[in-house]
Amino acid sequence: GVATEMDFVEAPSQLDEEWAYDLNTLQRFARDKDTLQPIPTELVASMRNANRFGRGLNTVQQIFYAMVSLTLHHSNTTGPANFSGAVVDQLNEAYSMFPVDHRTHMETSFGHLMGYSANYYTYQWSLAIAMDMKSAFTASPGGMHDKPTALRYRDKILMPGKSVDY
Repeated sequence: GVATEMDFVEAPSQLDEEWAYDLNTLQRFARDKDTLQPIPTELVASMRNANRFGRGLNTVQQIFYAMVSLTLHHSNTTGPANFSGAVVDQLNEAYSMFPVDHRTHMETSFGHLMGYSANYYTYQWSLAIAMDMKSAFTASPGGMHDKPTALRYRDKILMPGKSVDY
């Protein structure tokens, strides 16, 4: 299980993903199979750009999912207007830039609807926390490989888990 507060649960893994786009991290192991030269700086820059592409659309989609989660879990009325498909269609109209195919009933395959209950919003909140934690690394002399920052992250965040509430 996870030993953290729900609104923090994804932050460590979202911070971990940042090392996948860090030039110094990649150059430690990502090498050309023939020349053994480290991954080129330009390729990593292209990877970062590709990763950022569509980020706004992704954020809007995450907000839509969060609203589906909150709305369906906090609805205490019945009737055709509150049928999950109708609710999802209404939320899609409010939060999505794309029309919904009314035959899909995405809510029936939205696995996090049960595991996260009404807490799907925590994905976006955890991302904000992860980016805040990343700023401690990027502001340090060693960047994403700054040992004092890494030790502080391990000791203050990872090791205590839910045992300390900051």
